[in-house]
Amino acid sequence: METVNAPHLPVRENWLALHHEKALMPDLAIVDAHHHLWDRQSGRYLVPDFSHDIEQSGHRVLSTVYVQCRSMLRRDGPETFRPVGEVEFASGAAAMFDSGHYGKASGCEAIVGGVSLLAGDDLQPVIELMMARSGGRLRGLRNPLAWHSDPRVVSSPVTPPAGLATTTAFRKGAACLVRNGLSLDVWVYHTQLDDIIALADALPDLHIIVDHCGGPLGTGPYASKRDTAFQAWQKSITALAERPNVSMKISGFGMTVMGFPFAQSATPPDSRALCLAWRPLFETLVETFGVRRCMFASNFPVDKGMFSYGVFWNACKRLAEHASVEEKAHLFWRTAALSYRLSSFPGEC
Repeated sequence: METVNAPHLPVRENWLALHHEKALMPDLAIVDAHHHLWDRQSGRYLVPDFSHDIEQSGHRVLSTVYVQCRSMLRRDGPETFRPVGEVEFASGAAAMFDSGHYGKASGCEAIVGGVSLLAGDDLQPVIELMMARSGGRLRGLRNPLAWHSDPRVVSSPVTPPAGLATTTAFRKGAACLVRNGLSLDVWVYHTQLDDIIALADALPDLHIIVDHCGGPLGTGPYASKRDTAFQAWQKSITALAERPNVSMKISGFGMTVMGFPFAQSATPPDSRALCLAWRPLFETLVETFGVRRCMFASNFPVDKGMFSYGVFWNACKRLAEHASVEEKAHLFWRTAALSYRLSSFPGEC
């Protein structure tokens, strides 16, 4: 097992089993636009585990997007090429899903790999190898970017230097993605969104996909200032949405940095409680970005420490309860299918 010190909530299967819901709108197509797979000292979440969550949920998940999480990096070889191992791992997971032995979903149909963009133009051979080893599934890359000066605000195993996205080297690497037709996923806190605005302006042809609602913080110094933090997040989100090359993932609610307290309860939350808590974020994102640039995503297994897979998707369906059929299609599958060029939906996007 890999030793990765990730600050995620532990998954308590017995606790999650205390609440179960039937799937709402079970015929609604879903692309899970953001999930991980790993085998760590803190727990294992591999194809059988993810497939079990999908099948038991009762939701119609047709395709998924695997996103970088430092799984199965190559043990040997040049540092720049070590992340090729993760792409190989995700491609193997996709082959397992394609066998039909793990349900009907096209799992890991798209892969977002991870490699340091600070390599600049030297990224090209790494990208070419990743493309070859991905079986044609590589759609983008992601770098650790989430940084905060307060040590209580931490969400990832690796904390990068401050302001990484503003450096010349990083932008050279991002420009390499544009030349290869790849998008850039970014996970940052709301206090860093100005850096992403500047990056979007500097590289207007780069498709930037912002993970986890743009990181609205509710922990550390923000735990007692939720309203002030929300207003600051809302202001930055409004400015970010003015950049047409930026899309948003509505996800990440189960991470401790967002400050939701559900994991502290004796029983897991139901979808109504989650919907009520998340609605201000959801409504702001849909109002500013529009449904054509928003996509729901589970962020499993990270968020599994706070709620189950089925309850998560029920909460999303409650959030979108009053949306039109067309709007629901964008939120639940079409935006993701277009953003990651999924072949499961030919001619339907």
